[in-house]
Amino acid sequence: MNLLQQLRRLFLSFLILSSVNSVYSQSKETEKRLSDTSGGYSFVAPSGFDSNKNEKGFGLLDTEKTVLIVVKNHNFQSFEEFFAQANIEKDGFSLVGKVQDLGQKGKTFLVAKQTAEGVLMVDTFVLFSPYGGGTLIVSFSKKDDNQKGFQAGLRIAKSVAFTKPEMSEAAKQWQTLLRGKHLLYLYTASGFSERTDIYLCSTGKFFYRSDSSSLSNNGSGVVGATSDGNWEISPSGGGSLILQFGNGTVRQYKISRRQAGNEIGLNGNRYFVQTQNECR
Repeated sequence: MNLLQQLRRLFLSFLILSSVNSVYSQSKETEKRLSDTSGGYSFVAPSGFDSNKNEKGFGLLDTEKTVLIVVKNHNFQSFEEFFAQANIEKDGFSLVGKVQDLGQKGKTFLVAKQTAEGVLMVDTFVLFSPYGGGTLIVSFSKKDDNQKGFQAGLRIAKSVAFTKPEMSEAAKQWQTLLRGKHLLYLYTASGFSERTDIYLCSTGKFFYRSDSSSLSNNGSGVVGATSDGNWEISPSGGGSLILQFGNGTVRQYKISRRQAGNEIGLNGNRYFVQTQNECR
């Protein structure tokens, strides 16, 4: 599932629950500035849109329920990096027109997809902050309402102001817990085994090692890789581990708690948290 599909499903509950008037407490909202201090941004919500916020970001829905807009922070270093991960063709989206510049702030583009309910249009605005990362604005609408969705998204994009992100309490706790630790992932099944070691140094550097092996009737094989870079905990939301590899690749892992005290979840996979002496 690509990034645009993930965002739509993530905030779809906003749209569904609003139909029974249980989500939006601010009806027929006038223009007002909304902010996410841990995300490091604020923006003006257009009049005629109701809004709600959760740990992932903001969801805005017009009173006619024809346009759904998602606003959240991101950790991409460039538009090219974002566009590669979005992978718009994976789930049947097609680029409409060309990617457009938004001055120094970033870029915007439109994609479309034929669905059983009609043509789904998605306007995406990718803005970059001087403090790193930036803000992502995604406007979902049907074809007949696309101009309204684009104009609302554009107004939000033009109103975005960046601030230095303030780390949330959850992110602070993860940073304290994981600094200087060794994260170990092990997996074995049907003749295949995989091991990943992530050493998070107190200096902000990390060392990453990945090994996998397989046994089959055709023989056996072993694959290994070693790399390094810089790590950080995303300041917003419940906390994510971000690995910036030396070759420019960025990987982000959503951190979750597990029942055992010496384990955490990274994107749902179990990692053991151990002491280490690899960082010198």
